[in-house]
Amino acid sequence: MLVARPTIRREAVSTSALEGTFAPAAEVLSSEIDEDLPRSPAVIEVLNFIRATERGIALLGELPICTRFACELQKILITGTPSEDWQTGKVRQTQVLIGPYKGCSVREAHYIPPPPGDTLTNGLSDWERWIHGATALHPLIRVALGHYQFEALHPFTDGNGRIGRLLAILQLIEYGLLTEPLINLSPYFEARSDRYRHLLREVSASGAFEEWIGFFCDALRAQAQDAESRIRDLLAWRDASLAMLRDRRVKGVALAITERLIEYPTVTVKHVAETHRVSTQAANGAVARLVELGVLDEVTGRSYNRVFQAPAVFDILFRPATSH
Repeated sequence: MLVARPTIRREAVSTSALEGTFAPAAEVLSSEIDEDLPRSPAVIEVLNFIRATERGIALLGELPICTRFACELQKILITGTPSEDWQTGKVRQTQVLIGPYKGCSVREAHYIPPPPGDTLTNGLSDWERWIHGATALHPLIRVALGHYQFEALHPFTDGNGRIGRLLAILQLIEYGLLTEPLINLSPYFEARSDRYRHLLREVSASGAFEEWIGFFCDALRAQAQDAESRIRDLLAWRDASLAMLRDRRVKGVALAITERLIEYPTVTVKHVAETHRVSTQAANGAVARLVELGVLDEVTGRSYNRVFQAPAVFDILFRPATSH
């Protein structure tokens, strides 16, 4: 989880932004390690996605990807947000529309998903059979078409895009193509959001399967290359930082913090004390030493509840992707 953990958080920020929920990565990571910090509604939604992802990974050992699986993840995603209602965690029993704005009319809608009832439940049964059925198609094509099928069904009143993209990554794990969720699909789709949505609609409108599959596979290729580049850079930074600290005769907690900064690029003194089971004084001294050596920066400007970040790790994790 050393590199999977930050990858999940990068995906959480990007997949939420694709749906119009914008939360700064630094704020999300700070809120996650310190529950006393105030949380905006946007941050709560991103943190919910992180929890849904972690639950999804755990569920793969118990349950195949299916409607029940998706419902559990959607419940985690939506609980505690303005969208939570009596349908949260359930296949919708009301009609939804996909259009230029929330509350648009049928005439204005870009796409009208299947109505609730037998049409929707039968479609979900077909989706389950498709992603697990025997076929000669390459697994990547199955993931691409499974994602289209899920989004076309739009089984929930909210969270369909985020859950659908999460399920695509979990499918890759279920098929044995990934061992951890190390690929971020959403940044690629976020940068091409109009094309992403257009191609999904075109499959329904004109059967443009090849265009959609090509786009989806291009996304996987580009994001796999991007993930490899970031992971190599993160590990190189960690090794160089540890070597520098040893040259400066830094020992103990400061070294232990640095070893895990890829996993936890945001820390507080309280978090360090609890994680490494040391006194507040020892944690404070170690953090101060890392600030002095440029490994950490204090980012709040406060004298209390201070938050520290590893700027180099943030730069690698959240730098713009190279065009492919």
